[in-house]
Amino acid sequence: MLPLTEVGSIRWTKERGQKMRSLRGDMPLVTLSKKLAEYDVDMSRQYLNRMETFTEVKSASPELVTGLCKVFGCTLAELLCLKETKIVQLGVDNCN
Repeated sequence: MLPLTEVGSIRWTKERGQKMRSLRGDMPLVTLSKKLAEYDVDMSRQYLNRMETFTEVKSASPELVTGLCKVFGCTLAELLCLKETKIVQLGVDNCN
């Protein structure tokens, strides 16, 4: 499995924004922003709102996605709406 630290960004979709909104429940965005800061993720409530509404947000950093999972108490697969957690290698030789 590829460590998240090796990933530059994660594609953000409307479905993922809707899932984020669902997981947030009645937590205000400003509270979410403060909770993310506890995990060393500095993100404004305005940007978080754009993520939920899929406004001008095409990707998210691994640190932000990991922070959201910690705050929401969910898995990466759940937040990213992944049906399967396995990564399939396509045309990649083993690096021995």
